[in-house]
Amino acid sequence: MTIMNEIAEFVYRTEFKNIPQETVFFTRALASKIIAAMLAGARTIAGKRAVSFAGDMEKSMEASAIGTGRRFSLENAVFINGITCHAAELEDDQFPSATSDITIFPIAFPIAENIGASGKDLITASAVGIEVMHRVGMFPLSSKGITDLPFYGVIGAAVTAAKLYKLNPDQIKSAIGISIGRAGGYIVNFGTDAHYIESACACRDGLMAARLAQLGMSGTSDLERWLTQMCQGTKFDLNRITEGLGKTKWRVHETWVKKYPCCFLTHRHIDMMLDILSKRAAGDSDIFRIDIHVGPVDNVCNRPEPIDTEDARFSFHHIMGALMVDGDIDSQHFTNEKMADERICAARKKVNVICHENWPAEFMSGVARIDVTLQDGTVLSEEKFQARGGPEAPLSEAEIETLYRKYTRSVLPSSMIDKTWGRIAALDRVDHISDLVSLLA
Repeated sequence: MTIMNEIAEFVYRTEFKNIPQETVFFTRALASKIIAAMLAGARTIAGKRAVSFAGDMEKSMEASAIGTGRRFSLENAVFINGITCHAAELEDDQFPSATSDITIFPIAFPIAENIGASGKDLITASAVGIEVMHRVGMFPLSSKGITDLPFYGVIGAAVTAAKLYKLNPDQIKSAIGISIGRAGGYIVNFGTDAHYIESACACRDGLMAARLAQLGMSGTSDLERWLTQMCQGTKFDLNRITEGLGKTKWRVHETWVKKYPCCFLTHRHIDMMLDILSKRAAGDSDIFRIDIHVGPVDNVCNRPEPIDTEDARFSFHHIMGALMVDGDIDSQHFTNEKMADERICAARKKVNVICHENWPAEFMSGVARIDVTLQDGTVLSEEKFQARGGPEAPLSEAEIETLYRKYTRSVLPSSMIDKTWGRIAALDRVDHISDLVSLLA
């Protein structure tokens, strides 16, 4: 049986009862994070521009875009959700390839609302979509300048939509085949709105692929040939894709949960810096220099003078500057006010990024290191392989709830945060997703 056939059968036959309870919980937790991201992202400049873009040509009222208070065509609701959740920079990724849940939930909620699906239906489709995407996308292409998140993400979106629409195995294969023709995304766009547009288009194109397959249009079933061509020059073993599929622990759990609203490539260093600050109670006046050690791909965040708020989310210098001054990093630190903050601007100049070209050319490569030199000459150093929230140090349900509340507090009143969290925590018992989406929209 080919890889495509095995995947199609897995997607078609998997039901809610087949998904391990730990995977149900984790999928629900990931959904809560992306809901918070869409709510917060709807207030960003990029989110508002996406609503304006879609609204200018909108005549349909098929589905809600979370956090906007408006309804759109299904395609535009998916596209806007795809922009807003990424613009908040709160996506959760698998590494080293960085396939992400932001090409899953932005499409799952509008479709589920539109067709009257239940919470169990949404969890099943989302878990299956993430599982297939993480497996097909386990071979990083970052060494070629490709952003794996939207590149492989369009497959996850197509699978999620295909499952919600209850496509048969042949239609599922066609949906995947159609979707790979839409694969795209490039690291050079990091720090610009194009980075968000790429993942939003992956969501929208995944929807298109499933709907066209449902109508009988075809796509290639030769997934092996496509992957072999794409992965040439890298280490890959296609047999790993279907190894233990649906039988061993789901690869959904390989997802790293994102805790800070900025590029994931900076999170290991943020964790270490927060640890150092908590131990020494040091601030910007106590610190002489910070040396950040990274690999060749993570060096994309070596941006001493970020040009705007989006660029700042990908700048080690701005992020560390904010940590030195405020002792924390939050959405408020990526505003024009914080960009112009004199103390943060001065603190940025204390940050030095050291790129190790001999480390693997992939996201999160090597063992991250930070050296903080104090004014008295003391050097405080830490190393970290994974950020907290990675599969080696997963977050608890209480920590996930804390993140939800943290990133919705500027958007929702406390009573609504309580109400929406209660619904999300019981997502697998929700009979009609439309009730929850209406509340969130």
